[in-house]
Amino acid sequence: MRVAFDIGGTFTDVIALGQDKRIHTAKVLSLLDRVGEDIVACIKGLGAGEAVENFVHATTTASNAVIERKTAPTALITTRGFRDVLEMMNQKAPSLEDINWERLPPLVPRRLRFEVAERILADGSVEQRLDHREARQVIDALIAAKVEAIAICLINSYINPAHEQELGAIVRSAMPHTVVCLSSQVHPECREYERTSTTVINASLVPVVNRYLDQLEKHLAPFSRRLLIMQSNGGTMTSEMARQRPMFMVESGPAAGVLAAARLAAEMGLESVLSFDMGGTTAKACLIRNGQPLEKAGGEVGGGVAAVAVRGTGHALRAPTLDIVEVGAGGGSLAWIDNAGALRAGPISAGAEPGPACYGRGGTQPTVTDANVVLGYMNPDRIADGTLRINRQAAIDSIQRHVAGPLGLDLMTAAFGIVEVANASMMRALRAVSTERGHDIRAMTLVAFGGAGPIHAAALCESVGIERVAIPPYPGLFSALGLLLANSRLDYIRSVERQIVRVTAPEVVQIYRELQAQARREFAEQGIPSTDMIFERSADLRVGFMRDELTLPFPPEADKDLSALEREFREAHRHEFGFEGEGDLHLVNLRLRAKSASGHLSFAEAVGAAAPSAMRSRAQRAVTRQAYFGRQHGLVDTPVLGRDEITQRQRGPMIIEEPDTTITVPPGWSVERGRFDVLLLTREL
Repeated sequence: MRVAFDIGGTFTDVIALGQDKRIHTAKVLSLLDRVGEDIVACIKGLGAGEAVENFVHATTTASNAVIERKTAPTALITTRGFRDVLEMMNQKAPSLEDINWERLPPLVPRRLRFEVAERILADGSVEQRLDHREARQVIDALIAAKVEAIAICLINSYINPAHEQELGAIVRSAMPHTVVCLSSQVHPECREYERTSTTVINASLVPVVNRYLDQLEKHLAPFSRRLLIMQSNGGTMTSEMARQRPMFMVESGPAAGVLAAARLAAEMGLESVLSFDMGGTTAKACLIRNGQPLEKAGGEVGGGVAAVAVRGTGHALRAPTLDIVEVGAGGGSLAWIDNAGALRAGPISAGAEPGPACYGRGGTQPTVTDANVVLGYMNPDRIADGTLRINRQAAIDSIQRHVAGPLGLDLMTAAFGIVEVANASMMRALRAVSTERGHDIRAMTLVAFGGAGPIHAAALCESVGIERVAIPPYPGLFSALGLLLANSRLDYIRSVERQIVRVTAPEVVQIYRELQAQARREFAEQGIPSTDMIFERSADLRVGFMRDELTLPFPPEADKDLSALEREFREAHRHEFGFEGEGDLHLVNLRLRAKSASGHLSFAEAVGAAAPSAMRSRAQRAVTRQAYFGRQHGLVDTPVLGRDEITQRQRGPMIIEEPDTTITVPPGWSVERGRFDVLLLTREL
C-alpha cells in the first residue's frame, strides 16, 4: 500500500493505493496536535496492516512557521558591513500609495546578527582572510544566546565558499548540537539579500521541521519508515532531505494539486488549463501549458496572501516553486462588514477549530461555507462522506445576525452576497495568472478541485469568460491524489554571472557534469538508481540593465556553441517584452533539474484503480432541494444527483453530490461525463 495525505486548513485528506490495487480514501478534520494518530486510524480503517511501501505527505508546517513567526531562534553570521541586509531587504514596497504599510520585521533580530572580518571579491579572489579570533568571539556570544540554528552568509561565497566552509567547521566544532546552514550549500546564487534571506529561512525551519517529522514518523514507523515530502516544485523528496532543506517544502500543499491538474491536462490533451484549488482557508490558481505548470525561481513567504505578485510584502525565498497565486478566500473564510459598511469575505478563516457555524463546533461567525449551505448548494445534513454533520439553522442564524440584519438584506440576498464577494477575490487570482500575463483566458479550461472549488467554479468562469470546467474524480482529495502521481525531484544551481562572450561552452558543460554527479550521489542516498534519472538543464540570462533574468531551457546544440543560447534568449525576450533587448548578454546561473523517471502513477492508472465505492456519490434515488441562483433565477427546485448518474449531457440547474465535495451546475450550464470519469461543465451560448 502507498498512502498519501495532505493537511489542509480544515480537512486532512488521505488517499491510498491499496494492496488490492485499488484507490481508497478518507477525510478527517485537520487537528494538528493529532495528525499522526488520525493518519494511523485511517490506515487501519483501510485494512493496511503493516504493509505500507511508503507515505507521501504535503504539509503547511514550514509556511505556517514563517507566517506565524514560530520559527526556531536563529542567529546570522555575515561579513563585516552586511549586518543589516535582512533589515533593508531590497528597498521594495508593495504600494507607493499605502502609507500604513509596515515592513515585516526580519526573522533574525539585530542582536542575533553578527559580523566577522573577511572579504572575498566578486571574482572569487581573497582580499582579507577570515579572522579566527573574531570568529571565536562571535561563537562565545552565540553560545550565550542559546540559539537553535545559525545561518552563515558571507559576501560572494557563491563564487568561492572557502571562508564559509572554514567558519562553518569552527562553529560546528564549538556547537555540535546547533543547526548550521551555509549559504554556499543552501543557495549558491548572487544577490546578497535573497541569498541571506533564503539561508536564514532554511536554518530557522530545520528545528521546526525536525520536531514535526519526529512526531509524525513516531506514529507512521510501525507501518513504513519511508516518508516522502512534497516540495514546492511539484516533486517529492525523502524526509531526510526535508530535514536538511525545509525551504523546498514551503509551498508543499498547493503544489500537489497543481501537479495532479497538470497530469490530467496532459493525458486529456488539454493545451491551456487553469488549475483552481479552493479549500477551507485559501484559493489557489496556476497556469498549465501543454501539460506543464508554470514555475518561478523563487518568491516571498510570510507577507500574507495576495492576488498579484507584489514584491516587498514578505521574506525572499529563492527556491524553485510552481507559479501559484493564492488569495485568502476559502470555505472557512469569515464574512464580515468593514468600517465603511461594505461586506467582506476573508482573508481570516475559521479553520477547523472552531470552523464554520454550520459545523456545530463552536463557530458563531458566518463563513463562505455557511452561505453555501443556506443557498442550498451543500447538503443541509452532512458532508465529507457523512463524517461531519451540518447544522443549517446555525448557518442561517449566523448570517442573519452578522450580515443580513446589519445590512438590511433578506437572508438569501445576504448569503448570495457573501459568495459573490468571495468569488470576486478568486477572480483576481485567475486573472493574475492569465490575462495579466498576456494569455487569453477565454480559450482555457478551468480544472476545479478542493473541498469548495467545484461549488464556485461555474460562477467564476461566467465572470471571467471561461466556457468550460473540468471536475476530476476525487475533487475534494485531488491534492492528495497528486502526491501519488509525483516524481522524486531535486534542483541545483550554479552561479556564473559573466558576459556570455567570456564563458566557453566546455566550461558550461563541465559545470553541468558536476551538478549531475551531485544529483546522482544524492539520489543514490534516497535509494533511487542513477539509471532511473532524467536531467533537465536550464539557464538564467539577462541583458543590459534588466532587473530580473529570463530562465530558458538549455539547448543541446549550446554544448558546442553558446551562440545558440543567445539566439534562444533574443527570441524569448521578444516574445516576453515585444523587442529583442539591447546590451551585453549575461549568463547569470546554470540550473539542473533531476527527476526520477519511474515509480509514479499516471492519471489513467489512478482512476482505473478506483474502488467501486469511491466513485459512487450516493444511492440512486429521486432527490431535489431548493437552491438560490441570484435575483434573476431566485429559488429553484434543483435535482441532486451523483456523478455516476450523469449518463448523458444534461442541462442545469443541478447539484452533484460527491463523497468529498459538491458540484454546482447553475442555470445556463450543462454537464456530461468525459474521459477518466471527469465531469465537463459547458456554458450554454
